[in-house]
Amino acid sequence: MILIFASLAIILTYVGVMVKRNGIPSSISDTFYSLKHKVWFGFSMIGTALLLMPSLLNYTPEIYQFLAFLMCAGLCFVGVAPNFKNGLDRPIHIAGASIAGLCSQIWTTLEEPFALFMWLAWILYIGISIKKNWKGDLISCFVKCKPLFWAEVIAFAIVYFTLFFRYLLK
Repeated sequence: MILIFASLAIILTYVGVMVKRNGIPSSISDTFYSLKHKVWFGFSMIGTALLLMPSLLNYTPEIYQFLAFLMCAGLCFVGVAPNFKNGLDRPIHIAGASIAGLCSQIWTTLEEPFALFMWLAWILYIGISIKKNWKGDLISCFVKCKPLFWAEVIAFAIVYFTLFFRYLLK
């Protein structure tokens, strides 16, 4: 349980500091470009993943532990290849983020499917934000509400919620 809290502390601290300094970013990965010391992004993503992995593997049935591994490995690739806007990092970063996100939601579906109801908060937020900021252009309103950032936050929240729930059941 200590590793789960340490992992959560790293990602919450990193995202919290970035939001406080620069406001809500387009995505968590976008914060990389605002850092003076770029190593902090990689440290945060890799540290979060490596501290989370033992608990994920411990609470996951062996038949689909590969999802827990791929989720964390994907997040490590995001940290190792942070420059997603150009260069060789771009395909690695995008693949890592996609694998981490997809595997996290499949893992959650297999572990605690009711946790996926947290996506309703994202849908509600997007709907309210679009309605509030409506200027006749759906795409512009959608982009302004920073949907990717909030989707990443929800995806992380779902994984940690599921782990805490699993821990309480054991």
